[in-house]
Amino acid sequence: MRNAWWIFRLIPVKKIYKIGQAFKKHPEEAKEKYIQIVECDMRKVKQLEARGMDKSDGLQSYANELFRAVLPSIFQESGAIYFVILSMFNKLDAKRREGKTEKIRSEYDALCGGYEGDELMEMNIEMHRLATRLPESIWDEYDHEDLHELADRVKDNLDRKISDLPQEFLDEWKTFMDHFGFDGKDQLFLSSPRYADSPEILLGKLRQNVGAGVKDPAVTQQEQVAKRRNVMKLHEQRAKAKRYVKPFALSKVRKRNLYLDHLMWMRNAPKLHIAYIFGVLRAEVLRVEDHMLAEGRLEKEGDIFHLDLAEVDMALSDESFDAMEIIRPRKIIHERAMRATICPLLIDSRCRILKPDPPVFKEDHKEGSLIGAAVSPGVASGRVRIINSPDERFETGEVLATVVTGPAWTPLFVGASAVVLQIGGVLQHGALCAREYGKPAVSNIDVHAELKTGMMVEVDGNTGVVKILEGVDE
Repeated sequence: MRNAWWIFRLIPVKKIYKIGQAFKKHPEEAKEKYIQIVECDMRKVKQLEARGMDKSDGLQSYANELFRAVLPSIFQESGAIYFVILSMFNKLDAKRREGKTEKIRSEYDALCGGYEGDELMEMNIEMHRLATRLPESIWDEYDHEDLHELADRVKDNLDRKISDLPQEFLDEWKTFMDHFGFDGKDQLFLSSPRYADSPEILLGKLRQNVGAGVKDPAVTQQEQVAKRRNVMKLHEQRAKAKRYVKPFALSKVRKRNLYLDHLMWMRNAPKLHIAYIFGVLRAEVLRVEDHMLAEGRLEKEGDIFHLDLAEVDMALSDESFDAMEIIRPRKIIHERAMRATICPLLIDSRCRILKPDPPVFKEDHKEGSLIGAAVSPGVASGRVRIINSPDERFETGEVLATVVTGPAWTPLFVGASAVVLQIGGVLQHGALCAREYGKPAVSNIDVHAELKTGMMVEVDGNTGVVKILEGVDE
C-alpha cells in the first residue's frame, strides 16, 4: 500500500487536472498551445538522438533525459484524455449502443470516428502512399517470407550499389524512416524490432497496402470526417430548433463539437510519443550490444535485452562483470514462457483458469453463429486468418482474427474485410481503428477456440454476430 502511495505521489495530479480544465474550457486555444509544446519536446528528443548516450553517464541517465524531454507533452495529453476525451467518448458510445432508434445509433456511431490530426492515422496514410510508390510488378516478385530480400535490395539502392527501384520510392522511404522508423512490433518493449533496424517488418506492412480492393486510408478518413461533421451540423440544427424548450442544449452541442474537432485526435499521441523514446533508446542499446558482442562478452544478438539498464551500465563500467552469468538462466525462463500458447486473464486461488461463459445463441440466430460485442458497424464476409503477431502473413480481403491489437497492427486493417477480436471494448485500439477504416468489427469472441484459419465467415458489426458460412477440414 505504501509503495502504491509513493507511486501516486510521483504523478502531478493537480497539474494534470489544471491542464484538463484548460482543454475543457478553451479546447481550441489549449490545442494550439499543446501543438507548440509537442514541437518543442520533439526537437529536444531529436537533439538527444543526434548526440547519443554520454558514455560517462550510461544508459540509465540517457533514458531519464529522453523521458524528461517528453514529459510536458505527456502531461498535456493526460489532462485532455482523462478529463475530457474519455468521459465524452463514453457518452457517445452509450448512445451508439443503446440509442432508442437505429437512426440515433447510426448518428452517434458517426461521431465516434473521423478525427483529423491523429498521428497514428497519419502514419498509416503515409505508409499507403509509400507502398504505392513501388510498382505492383515489384511487389509480385516477393512472397511474404522473402521480404528480407526486398529489404536488402532497398538498402543496396540507397547505398547506390544498384539502381533498379524508383527514386520517388527511395526518397519517400528515407522520409518515412526519419519520421516513423521508431515504430514496429510491440513498440513499448525495447527488445522488439523497429522499422529502422528491421525494415522487412515495414515492407510486410507496406505489402498490405497494395493490390485490388485496397482503399486509400486518406480517402476513407475524409469520408469519415465528412460523415461526422454532417451529424454534428444536424445536431446543432436540431438544438437551434428547440432552443426555446431546451435553452442550454445548443451551447452543449457546440461545446461537444469543439471537443470532437480539436481534441479527439489526441487519443493515440501519448503511446506514440513514448514509443518514439523507446525507439531512440533501443538504437543506443543496440550500439552497446554490438560493442559487447565484438568483445565476446555476449554470445548472441538479443542477449542484451535480458539485462536491465542498470546491469548494462555495470557491464560498461566494469570489464570483470560477467553479463552472461545473469543472462543464461533468464533466457531459459523467457524461452519457456514464449512456448506458452495462452496467457490466462484470470486464475483463481486453486490455479484454475477462468474463462467467459460460452456464447449464448439468440432465438433468431442458428447454430454456427457466434455472439460477441459489436464495436464497429457494417457487414462483410471473408476467409478467416488467425494471427498472433502483426508481422505474420495476412492477405487482402481476409478477416483479421486475433486476441487483441495495438498500433503496430493498424496497417493490416487497410486490406482486411472485417475484424474479429477476443479482447477489447469500444475504446480499445482494434475498435477505434476498425471505425476509422470503416471495417466491421466484433469483439469478445474466443478466436482460437471458435474459429479456424480458412473458415468463411460473415462479420456483422451492427449486431455483434459472426456467422460461420463454411468450415474447414480438420
